[in-house]
Amino acid sequence: MNKKIYYSSLIAVILCSFFPMFIVSCYFTFLPWNMNRLNIDESDVGFFLLLFGIFFILSNQISARLLVPKFGTKIIMSIAIIIIAISNLLLMISPSYFYLLVFAAPTGIGWGSSAPIAGIHANLIEKHSRKIVLPYYHMGFNLGIFIGGISAGIFINNQFQPKYIFSILIIISILVSFSIYNLGLPKALDFKGKGDKLRFPEKNILFFGLLLFMIFGSTGIIIDWSTLWLTKDLKSPMYLGGLGLMFFSFGGLFANLFSTQLINFFSEKIVGCVFVLIGSSLLLLSIIVFNLYLILISLLVYGFLTANFVPLVIRQAVRQSTENISTTVGNLITMGLCSMFIGPAIIGFVAETYSLTVNMYALCILIFISGLIFLNLFKPINN
Repeated sequence: MNKKIYYSSLIAVILCSFFPMFIVSCYFTFLPWNMNRLNIDESDVGFFLLLFGIFFILSNQISARLLVPKFGTKIIMSIAIIIIAISNLLLMISPSYFYLLVFAAPTGIGWGSSAPIAGIHANLIEKHSRKIVLPYYHMGFNLGIFIGGISAGIFINNQFQPKYIFSILIIISILVSFSIYNLGLPKALDFKGKGDKLRFPEKNILFFGLLLFMIFGSTGIIIDWSTLWLTKDLKSPMYLGGLGLMFFSFGGLFANLFSTQLINFFSEKIVGCVFVLIGSSLLLLSIIVFNLYLILISLLVYGFLTANFVPLVIRQAVRQSTENISTTVGNLITMGLCSMFIGPAIIGFVAETYSLTVNMYALCILIFISGLIFLNLFKPINN
C-alpha cells in the first residue's frame, strides 16, 4: 500500500467515526432539553436506547455478513452517514414519545452500518499497511464527542433552535458521505470474499465479546448519561452539561493521536491493561469525593488512560481469530452492543430509583474488572 492510499483511507475511517459521534454528542447535550419537551424520564430514555440497540445489532449483522461481502465497506459507510443525520433530526422534532421510539429504528440502522463497518475498514488498512490504525479510528469518536460537546454548548447558550442545527447537519452529512467514498480504500484493497453463514463464534471471540459487552455497557453510561448526571446530580447549568463528555473525549483524543508512541514506549500490554486499571481507580476516587472540578479532571485522565482499550481489544481479537475480518468484527460489535438489551433498562431504573451517581460507581468497577480480564486474554502481537 502506497502512502497516498494509506493516508486517504485513514482520513475516511476517522471521518466515519468522527461525524456520527459529533451528531450524537450534540444530541445527548440537548437530551435534557428534549426530555423536558417530551415530558419523559430516565426510564423512558432507557427504553428508547434499548430499541436503538436492537436495530443497531440487526443492522450491524446484516451489513457485516451480507452487504460488506457484496458491496464493500465504503459504500455502506457512506450511505449510513446520511441516515444517521436524518434520523437525529427526526429525534429532535418528534412530536411525542411514541414517535421518538419509532425513530429509534432508523437511528440504530444508521449507526449499525457506519462506525462498526469503519472498524472493518480500519482492520483492512492495518492488514495492507502493517501499521497500527485502530487507535486512530477510535480517535475519531473522541474528536466527535469533544467538538460536538463544545458546539452543542455554544448552540444552547445562544438559544439556537435544534431543528435548524440538525437540518444543517444533514447537508454536511452529504459532503462527508462523498468524502468517505472518494477517500476510502480502492476496490482492489477493500473487503473481498463471501459472507460467513450465521454460526456460533469461536471460543476466544466469545471471551473478547464478553469483554466488549462490559466495556460498551460501562462507557455508554458516560456517553449517554453524563450530561444528565452533571445537570441533575451535580447541579451544573444545562449549557455546561456537555463538559463531562468534552473532558473525557479530550483526554482520549490525545491518547489515540499518540497511540503508536505510547505503545512503543510502554508496550501494548501496559497501554491496553494497566492504564485501564489506573484510570478507573482514579475516576472512582473522584466520584467518592463528589467535587465537580475534580470529577472533570478525573474524566480527562480517565479518557486518556482508557482511550486505547477498545481498539486494542478488537486488534487482539482479530489477530487471534481464524474467521475473516468482517465476520470477526461484526460478531465482536454485536456481542458488545448486546449490553444495550439490558443496560439502558437497568441504568434507567437505578437512576430513577436511586441516582445516576450509582451508575457512575458501577462504571468504574466494571471497567476495572474488564482491565483485569483483558490482562489474562492478552497475547503479544508482532507487527
